Formats: sequence, C-alpha cells, structure tokens
Amino acid sequence: MAFSWIFLVVALLHFLFIETRAKVIAGVVSSGQAWSENGTFITKFCFHDRRALFEYETNISSNGRWYFYLDDHWSDSLAETDCRNKIAKARFSVGISATRGQQLVNQWLRPHFWYVVYADPNTCDESPPTEDLFIGYTLTFLNPDSEGNANDHFGEDEKGLLTMYTLLILFYIGGIAYFARRVWQSIQKGGPMHEVLQVLSVAIAVHFLSAFFMFINLWIFKNDGEGSSACETLSEILDVVSQMIMICMLLSMSMGWTLGQVIPHPVNNKGQLGIIALVGGAEVILVLWEQSYEESHYTYHVHENLPGFLLVCLRIILAVLFGYNLQSTLSKERSTLRKDFYQAFAIICYLWFLSFPMLMLIAMVLPEYWRHRVVTIGTIAIQLVALMMLSKQFLSRSLYWEVSTLSSTTLPFKRDRGGFRD
Repeated sequence: MAFSWIFLVVALLHFLFIETRAKVIAGVVSSGQAWSENGTFITKFCFHDRRALFEYETNISSNGRWYFYLDDHWSDSLAETDCRNKIAKARFSVGISATRGQQLVNQWLRPHFWYVVYADPNTCDESPPTEDLFIGYTLTFLNPDSEGNANDHFGEDEKGLLTMYTLLILFYIGGIAYFARRVWQSIQKGGPMHEVLQVLSVAIAVHFLSAFFMFINLWIFKNDGEGSSACETLSEILDVVSQMIMICMLLSMSMGWTLGQVIPHPVNNKGQLGIIALVGGAEVILVLWEQSYEESHYTYHVHENLPGFLLVCLRIILAVLFGYNLQSTLSKERSTLRKDFYQAFAIICYLWFLSFPMLMLIAMVLPEYWRHRVVTIGTIAIQLVALMMLSKQFLSRSLYWEVSTLSSTTLPFKRDRGGFRD
C-alpha cells in the first residue's frame, strides 16, 4: 500500500509540473536576466530544409534582439566565455524594434535545429543594467506544409508523429473489434489462461487510452502550436501504467505463473507489486526529471541526458531480471514442451523489453532531426508487434494453450514431445 501511495504522489507531481512541447512559446524575458546569463536561452526548433517562418509578438518594443544559433555551432557558443564572442557566433538575429515581426528562415542541405537566445545592448556590459526592462513575448515557429506554405507547427524532428498515432488508433479500434469477442469467450471459460488474458487486456486498453490522449494532444498542436498539456500528461502517465502492468505480467510468467508453478496472481503477490511500484515510481521520476531537459540548450534529443540514460539502464535491468527468473524456472522444468514455449516466449519478451534501448543506440548514429522520430515511432511499433505476438499466443491453440495449467485440467491427457501419456 505504501508503494502505491508513492507511485500516486509521483504521478501527481508529474501531472502538475510537466510542460507540453509547444512551438508557440509565450513568456517573459528581462534585460537583467539576459545580462546575468550572457544571453537568455528561449527555446529550440527544428526547421525544415525549405522556406520556414519565425514570428514574434511582444508587449513593448525594445532594442533587444532574438539571436539564432545553428546546431553545428551551438556547442562552441556554449563553451565561449566571452559574452561578445558568444553573441557574434549567432547565424542571424531579429530585432524587436516593433511589437510584431517575422523572419523567413532559409536553410541549406538538410534540416537543422536552431537555438533562440534573447540579448540586448546591455547584455555584455561589465555592470548590470540600471533599469531592468521586462518584455512579454509570444514566439511562433512554422515549417512549410505540403503545399509549401508556412503553416505547420511541427518541427522536422516531429514530422509523421500525428500520422503514426492516427494509424495506431485505427489499428487498435480494428483489433478490438476483431478480438473482443474471442477474448471475452476465453475469459468466461475461467482458469489460469483467462487471468493472463485479463492482465494483457487491461495493459492493451490502458495503452490504447495513452495513444488516444497523445493523438488528441498532437491534433490540437497541429492547429494551435501549443497542444494540450493535460492530454500529453495523461498520455505519458497511462503509458507508464501500461508498461508497469506488462512488466508485472511478464516477470510473473517468467517465474511460472499459469504454467504449473505455484505463483500467486500478480495482484496478490506483494513482493512483486513492491518491485513494480518501485520501478514505476522510478520511471515516472525519470520522465519528470527529463522535462527539465526538454527545452534545455544542452541536448538535441529528449533522451540524450542523464535521466534518459537511466531510463535505458532501467529497461536493461528489467530484461536481465526477466532473463534470470526465466533461467531459474527453466532449470527446474522437465517438460520439453514447456521449455519450447519458454524459448518462444522469451524472444517476444526480450523484443518488448529491449526495443527502447536498441533504438536509442541506433539513434545515436543518426542525424539529430531523425532521432526523436526513430525512437518514438520505432519503440511503439516494435512493442505493438510484441503485444500482437503475445495475444496470438494466448488466444490460439498454441504452445501456451497446451502447456498452461488450464489445458492440463480440461484435457484427459497431457501431450509432451515424445507423444501422449495419461
């Protein structure tokens, strides 16, 4: 119960403090802040390699400017200790002489991340400004759409995400319509197999809700450039909950649950629930921690930071724990048929556990603007394939059906590789 409260508190913190990845950015900047920071970092955006547009609106005009740094030169700019040299490394700047303005962004051979910094003539002075001027601003970043008009709020690194989530929602709806009756019939029969189907169905349903809320967030983002922070937060929390349910089920099955071993149901296994609560709390904390890097000038991709690295390590540790449990179970197993099932089961589960770490490793060698898409779309696609394979194992007369304790109680004999025996 204590672990459940910890998880709930952390989830609520995540809900309260997470910020959406809006590309209509609103805020307040001051000359004093710009002086203390040698230029105030505002945000970053991945413009397309064609004509894109930057627009700004402020509450007052000033002699400040928006400075744009190309990703290829940004690290050198951060390392620069001299303020004037740092400002000089900007590729171009946009003055705030009026309360509204815009600038076309023309690029070269490929898409680039651009980093936006605010500075004014007092930023590089030796002493702080005598008057601290506060400027309220709204910045809009637009990429060209399919017709070449600058109307697309998505950065090049987010291109295709809305299409992917749309297809995912349609796939889930079709899958639910096709499998719902078979799942319900299997659950009504009772027995250990129906318990697995119950847990798997809940995990899939929660993941569907996660995808649905992210779809709503991206659809709103497409129209206003801000999205819905509530939908995005609900999506990420539900995604973590779905993963925790899957982890709980897979770890329990690796120890022989529903396969002849005397293992309590995951809901009644306090030790297992304790581990899952700790893992779930740790994952939510790491996701929340990542939000401080989300608009950070220290990273290109959201997972290229310490909490992202720890998330990868956490998934690898869980895969190792799964493998250890499975090996311990296999060492006690005498049935060749069950061993065959565990081998096929292990491949599917390793695919589910290691998809995220593997794609993170692959993304490291890709251009920066590809990384977010590859990791996000790839992880969802691979884990969806794993869920389909597990569903097929549990719904058909496969090895699982034959080796589960349900089949042994409903059949008059038990089949092993060597033939049939009473």
